[in-house]
Amino acid sequence: MTDKGYLFDNASREAGGRFSGLAGALDATTFRHLSDRGVAPGWRCLEVGTGGGSVVRWLAEKVGQAGRVLATDLNLDWVDIGNAPNVELRIHDVVRDPLPEAEFDLIHARLVLVHLPARDEVMTKLVAALRPTGWLVLEEFTPCLPGVPGVPEPETNAEVCLNRVLAAVGDLLLDHGADTASYPRTLVRRLRCRGLTELGAEGTVIFGQQGVIDVHRANVRQVRDELIATGRVSSDDVDLALHTLADPGLVATLAMLISAWGRKRA
Repeated sequence: MTDKGYLFDNASREAGGRFSGLAGALDATTFRHLSDRGVAPGWRCLEVGTGGGSVVRWLAEKVGQAGRVLATDLNLDWVDIGNAPNVELRIHDVVRDPLPEAEFDLIHARLVLVHLPARDEVMTKLVAALRPTGWLVLEEFTPCLPGVPGVPEPETNAEVCLNRVLAAVGDLLLDHGADTASYPRTLVRRLRCRGLTELGAEGTVIFGQQGVIDVHRANVRQVRDELIATGRVSSDDVDLALHTLADPGLVATLAMLISAWGRKRA
Protein backbone atom coordinates (compact mmCIF):
# COMPACT_ATOMS: atom_id res chain seq x y z
CA MET A 1 0.00 0.00 0.00
CA THR A 2 1.42 3.41 -0.97
CA ASP A 3 2.13 6.09 1.60
CA LYS A 4 1.52 8.99 -0.80
CA GLY A 5 -1.69 9.94 0.98
CA TYR A 6 -5.05 11.16 -0.25
CA LEU A 7 -4.80 12.46 -3.82
CA PHE A 8 -7.46 15.19 -3.52
CA ASP A 9 -6.22 17.07 -0.45
CA ASN A 10 -9.08 19.12 0.98
CA ALA A 11 -6.69 21.97 1.73
CA SER A 12 -6.48 22.66 -2.01
CA ARG A 13 -8.31 25.68 -3.42
CA GLU A 14 -10.05 23.30 -5.85
CA ALA A 15 -11.74 21.38 -3.02
CA GLY A 16 -14.71 23.74 -2.89
CA GLY A 17 -15.55 23.18 -6.54
CA ARG A 18 -15.27 19.42 -6.10
CA PHE A 19 -17.54 19.42 -3.04
CA SER A 20 -20.22 21.52 -4.73
CA GLY A 21 -20.00 19.32 -7.82
CA LEU A 22 -20.34 16.12 -5.81
CA ALA A 23 -23.32 17.55 -3.98
CA GLY A 24 -25.02 18.51 -7.23
CA ALA A 25 -24.35 15.15 -8.85
CA LEU A 26 -24.78 12.72 -5.95
CA ASP A 27 -26.94 14.19 -3.20
CA ALA A 28 -30.25 13.09 -4.69
CA THR A 29 -29.03 9.48 -4.69
CA THR A 30 -27.55 9.74 -1.20
CA PHE A 31 -30.67 11.34 0.25
CA ARG A 32 -32.86 8.63 -1.24
CA HIS A 33 -30.84 5.88 0.39
CA LEU A 34 -30.73 7.67 3.74
CA SER A 35 -34.48 8.26 3.59
CA ASP A 36 -35.01 4.57 2.89
CA ARG A 37 -33.16 3.78 6.11
CA GLY A 38 -35.87 5.69 7.96
CA VAL A 39 -34.03 8.75 9.26
CA ALA A 40 -36.41 10.35 11.73
CA PRO A 41 -36.65 13.09 14.39
CA GLY A 42 -34.53 12.34 17.43
CA TRP A 43 -31.92 10.23 15.61
CA ARG A 44 -28.23 10.58 16.43
CA CYS A 45 -26.18 10.61 13.21
CA LEU A 46 -22.51 10.63 12.28
CA GLU A 47 -21.31 12.00 8.95
CA VAL A 48 -17.71 10.93 8.23
CA GLY A 49 -15.92 13.06 5.64
CA THR A 50 -18.21 16.07 5.85
CA GLY A 51 -16.83 17.85 2.77
CA GLY A 52 -19.02 20.82 1.90
CA GLY A 53 -21.73 19.92 4.39
CA SER A 54 -24.71 19.27 2.11
CA VAL A 55 -25.44 15.84 3.63
CA VAL A 56 -25.01 17.26 7.13
CA ARG A 57 -27.58 19.98 6.46
CA TRP A 58 -30.05 17.41 5.15
CA LEU A 59 -29.56 15.14 8.16
CA ALA A 60 -29.89 18.05 10.57
CA GLU A 61 -33.26 18.95 9.10
CA LYS A 62 -34.50 15.36 9.20
CA VAL A 63 -33.51 14.61 12.82
CA GLY A 64 -34.87 17.91 14.10
CA GLN A 65 -34.20 19.67 17.37
CA ALA A 66 -34.45 16.42 19.32
CA GLY A 67 -31.73 14.81 17.19
CA ARG A 68 -28.02 15.37 16.78
CA VAL A 69 -25.53 15.23 13.91
CA LEU A 70 -21.81 14.85 14.49
CA ALA A 71 -19.95 15.99 11.35
CA THR A 72 -16.26 15.09 11.09
CA ASP A 73 -13.41 15.64 8.66
CA LEU A 74 -9.69 16.28 8.62
CA ASN A 75 -10.36 19.79 7.32
CA LEU A 76 -13.54 21.74 8.05
CA ASP A 77 -12.69 24.87 6.04
CA TRP A 78 -15.28 24.10 3.35
CA VAL A 79 -18.18 23.06 5.58
CA ASP A 80 -21.42 25.03 5.45
CA ILE A 81 -23.99 23.82 7.98
CA GLY A 82 -26.24 26.84 7.69
CA ASN A 83 -27.98 27.73 10.94
CA ALA A 84 -28.37 24.15 12.18
CA PRO A 85 -28.16 24.22 16.00
CA ASN A 86 -28.14 20.42 16.29
CA VAL A 87 -24.82 19.90 14.47
CA GLU A 88 -21.42 19.44 16.10
CA LEU A 89 -18.41 19.96 13.83
CA ARG A 90 -15.26 18.09 14.83
CA ILE A 91 -11.82 17.79 13.24
CA HIS A 92 -11.32 14.05 13.43
CA ASP A 93 -9.11 11.40 11.86
CA VAL A 94 -11.35 8.36 11.52
CA VAL A 95 -8.30 6.08 11.33
CA ARG A 96 -6.48 7.28 14.46
CA ASP A 97 -9.05 9.03 16.64
CA PRO A 98 -11.59 7.14 18.76
CA LEU A 99 -15.34 7.12 18.31
CA PRO A 100 -17.91 6.47 21.04
CA GLU A 101 -19.33 2.95 20.99
CA ALA A 102 -23.03 2.15 20.53
CA GLU A 103 -23.83 5.84 20.01
CA PHE A 104 -25.38 6.44 16.58
CA ASP A 105 -28.64 5.51 14.86
CA LEU A 106 -27.04 6.23 11.48
CA ILE A 107 -23.47 6.51 10.24
CA HIS A 108 -22.82 7.65 6.67
CA ALA A 109 -19.56 8.02 4.74
CA ARG A 110 -19.35 8.94 1.06
CA LEU A 111 -16.09 8.55 -0.91
CA VAL A 112 -14.00 8.04 2.24
CA LEU A 113 -13.06 4.44 3.02
CA VAL A 114 -11.76 3.56 -0.45
CA HIS A 115 -8.91 6.05 0.09
CA LEU A 116 -7.81 4.68 3.47
CA PRO A 117 -5.17 1.95 3.77
CA ALA A 118 -6.84 0.97 7.07
CA ARG A 119 -10.30 0.85 5.48
CA ASP A 120 -11.24 -2.51 7.04
CA GLU A 121 -10.26 -1.37 10.53
CA VAL A 122 -12.26 1.82 10.03
CA MET A 123 -15.33 -0.13 8.96
CA THR A 124 -15.07 -2.22 12.13
CA LYS A 125 -14.80 0.98 14.18
CA LEU A 126 -17.90 2.42 12.50
CA VAL A 127 -19.91 -0.73 13.19
CA ALA A 128 -18.90 -0.56 16.86
CA ALA A 129 -20.11 3.05 16.98
CA LEU A 130 -23.64 2.03 15.91
CA ARG A 131 -26.27 1.59 18.55
CA PRO A 132 -28.36 -1.60 18.33
CA THR A 133 -30.64 -1.39 15.22
CA GLY A 134 -28.47 1.45 13.86
CA TRP A 135 -27.67 1.74 10.14
CA LEU A 136 -24.30 2.03 8.38
CA VAL A 137 -24.45 3.49 4.85
CA LEU A 138 -21.25 3.56 2.77
CA GLU A 139 -20.91 4.99 -0.74
CA GLU A 140 -17.89 4.63 -3.03
CA PHE A 141 -17.01 5.11 -6.69
CA THR A 142 -16.03 2.17 -8.89
CA PRO A 143 -15.34 1.94 -12.66
CA CYS A 144 -18.17 0.22 -14.48
CA LEU A 145 -18.22 0.77 -18.28
CA PRO A 146 -15.74 1.53 -21.08
CA GLY A 147 -15.32 5.29 -21.31
CA VAL A 148 -16.70 5.81 -17.81
CA PRO A 149 -15.89 8.05 -16.04
CA GLY A 150 -15.66 10.57 -18.82
CA VAL A 151 -17.39 10.79 -22.17
CA PRO A 152 -19.16 7.60 -23.27
CA GLU A 153 -18.59 6.97 -27.00
CA PRO A 154 -16.45 10.07 -27.62
CA GLU A 155 -17.08 11.68 -31.01
CA THR A 156 -14.17 14.13 -31.28
CA ASN A 157 -10.43 14.06 -30.73
CA ALA A 158 -10.94 16.51 -27.87
CA GLU A 159 -13.31 14.10 -26.12
CA VAL A 160 -10.87 11.24 -26.66
CA CYS A 161 -8.17 13.40 -25.08
CA LEU A 162 -10.44 14.22 -22.13
CA ASN A 163 -11.04 10.52 -21.52
CA ARG A 164 -7.30 9.87 -21.63
CA VAL A 165 -6.66 12.59 -19.04
CA LEU A 166 -9.46 11.33 -16.78
CA ALA A 167 -8.09 7.79 -17.07
CA ALA A 168 -4.71 9.16 -15.95
CA VAL A 169 -6.43 10.74 -12.93
CA GLY A 170 -7.81 7.29 -12.13
CA ASP A 171 -4.30 5.85 -12.38
CA LEU A 172 -3.10 8.48 -9.90
CA LEU A 173 -5.79 7.38 -7.45
CA LEU A 174 -4.41 3.85 -7.65
CA ASP A 175 -0.88 5.19 -7.19
CA HIS A 176 -2.06 6.87 -3.99
CA GLY A 177 -3.50 3.64 -2.60
CA ALA A 178 -7.20 3.97 -3.45
CA ASP A 179 -8.92 0.68 -4.29
CA THR A 180 -11.75 1.74 -6.57
CA ALA A 181 -11.70 -1.46 -8.62
CA SER A 182 -12.55 -4.15 -6.08
CA TYR A 183 -13.28 -2.73 -2.64
CA PRO A 184 -16.60 -0.98 -3.42
CA ARG A 185 -17.96 -4.19 -4.96
CA THR A 186 -17.29 -6.10 -1.73
CA LEU A 187 -19.03 -3.73 0.67
CA VAL A 188 -22.06 -5.95 1.27
CA ARG A 189 -19.88 -8.95 2.05
CA ARG A 190 -17.75 -6.92 4.42
CA LEU A 191 -20.81 -5.56 6.21
CA ARG A 192 -22.21 -9.07 6.54
CA CYS A 193 -18.91 -10.33 7.99
CA ARG A 194 -19.26 -7.70 10.72
CA GLY A 195 -22.65 -9.02 11.73
CA LEU A 196 -24.91 -6.49 10.04
CA THR A 197 -28.29 -7.53 8.66
CA GLU A 198 -30.93 -6.12 6.27
CA LEU A 199 -28.11 -5.69 3.79
CA GLY A 200 -28.40 -4.12 0.38
CA ALA A 201 -26.56 -2.18 -2.30
CA GLU A 202 -27.26 -0.25 -5.47
CA GLY A 203 -25.08 1.15 -8.25
CA THR A 204 -25.86 4.54 -9.78
CA VAL A 205 -24.26 6.26 -12.77
CA ILE A 206 -25.03 9.96 -13.20
CA PHE A 207 -24.84 11.41 -16.71
CA GLY A 208 -24.62 14.98 -17.88
CA GLN A 209 -25.36 17.02 -14.78
CA GLN A 210 -23.36 20.19 -14.22
CA GLY A 211 -22.01 18.75 -11.00
CA VAL A 212 -20.30 16.00 -12.99
CA ILE A 213 -18.37 18.56 -15.02
CA ASP A 214 -17.49 20.56 -11.89
CA VAL A 215 -16.01 17.46 -10.23
CA HIS A 216 -13.88 16.55 -13.23
CA ARG A 217 -12.69 20.13 -13.68
CA ALA A 218 -11.69 20.50 -10.03
CA ASN A 219 -9.90 17.15 -9.99
CA VAL A 220 -7.91 17.78 -13.16
CA ARG A 221 -6.89 21.26 -12.04
CA GLN A 222 -5.80 20.02 -8.63
CA VAL A 223 -3.57 17.18 -9.85
CA ARG A 224 -2.38 18.85 -13.05
CA ASP A 225 1.30 18.96 -12.11
CA GLU A 226 1.37 15.38 -10.86
CA LEU A 227 -0.43 14.16 -13.98
CA ILE A 228 2.18 15.72 -16.24
CA ALA A 229 5.07 14.57 -14.05
CA THR A 230 4.03 10.93 -14.49
CA GLY A 231 4.39 11.21 -18.26
CA ARG A 232 0.97 9.66 -18.82
CA VAL A 233 -0.31 12.86 -20.41
CA SER A 234 1.22 16.13 -21.60
CA SER A 235 0.51 19.70 -20.55
CA ASP A 236 -1.22 20.18 -23.91
CA ASP A 237 -3.44 17.17 -23.15
CA VAL A 238 -4.46 18.67 -19.83
CA ASP A 239 -5.14 22.08 -21.38
CA LEU A 240 -7.32 20.48 -24.06
CA ALA A 241 -9.17 18.41 -21.45
CA LEU A 242 -9.99 21.51 -19.41
CA HIS A 243 -11.08 23.34 -22.56
CA THR A 244 -13.35 20.42 -23.45
CA LEU A 245 -14.87 20.45 -19.98
CA ALA A 246 -15.92 24.05 -20.65
CA ASP A 247 -18.09 22.98 -23.60
CA PRO A 248 -21.73 23.54 -22.52
CA GLY A 249 -22.85 20.70 -24.79
CA LEU A 250 -20.56 18.10 -23.25
CA VAL A 251 -22.24 14.97 -21.88
CA ALA A 252 -20.01 13.25 -19.33
CA THR A 253 -20.38 10.99 -16.36
CA LEU A 254 -18.70 10.01 -13.12
CA ALA A 255 -17.86 6.46 -12.17
CA MET A 256 -20.58 4.27 -10.71
CA LEU A 257 -21.51 5.17 -7.14
CA ILE A 258 -22.08 2.01 -5.13
CA SER A 259 -24.30 2.67 -2.12
CA ALA A 260 -24.30 -0.16 0.43
CA TRP A 261 -26.07 -0.48 3.75
CA GLY A 262 -26.55 -2.78 6.69
CA ARG A 263 -28.20 -2.72 10.11
CA LYS A 264 -26.80 -3.68 13.49
CA ARG A 265 -28.71 -6.37 15.33
CA ALA A 266 -30.89 -5.35 18.26
